[in-house]
Amino acid sequence: MSEDRDSLTGWALDCYQQPGVMSTLLALQDECELDVLLLLASAWLWSRGRGLPHEAVSPVLAQQRPWQDQVIRPLRRVRRELKQDASAQSLYQQVKAVELEAELLQLRRLELVLAELSVPSSLPLIQQLGVLAQAQGGEEGGERLHTLLDQYAAAVAGFSSTAA
Repeated sequence: MSEDRDSLTGWALDCYQQPGVMSTLLALQDECELDVLLLLASAWLWSRGRGLPHEAVSPVLAQQRPWQDQVIRPLRRVRRELKQDASAQSLYQQVKAVELEAELLQLRRLELVLAELSVPSSLPLIQQLGVLAQAQGGEEGGERLHTLLDQYAAAVAGFSSTAA
């Protein structure tokens, strides 16, 4: 891996590969409409004893949404369409690589914003994730949302304890 493990991007790439993380994050994205990059960023902050104060969550969401709406989600839709077309697999791979690069770019941008807005925090990860999910409108996910957030928090806690 070319990314520094201390950076948000390097940590996120490693964390994403841990058992249960990818599937849980994708379920949170697809079923609960939560932003995977923000979930990774929140967990990265937590792993460093930091978090976002409530008043900083809205500015971070405002910074994140345009890139998600205008770049990442459209790329994801195209990639998913191409995946179904056996004759377009080369193009599918190219779009997949561009989507990943767009996500990595946004993680690097998020790291800069989080460096300014995060504060020392001893909140449990599940609480930090809950605040973020609620700010994204995830409170309507009900029991499934809470189950997925619990699964993600447990996977991150296991990853963070082995990475320390």
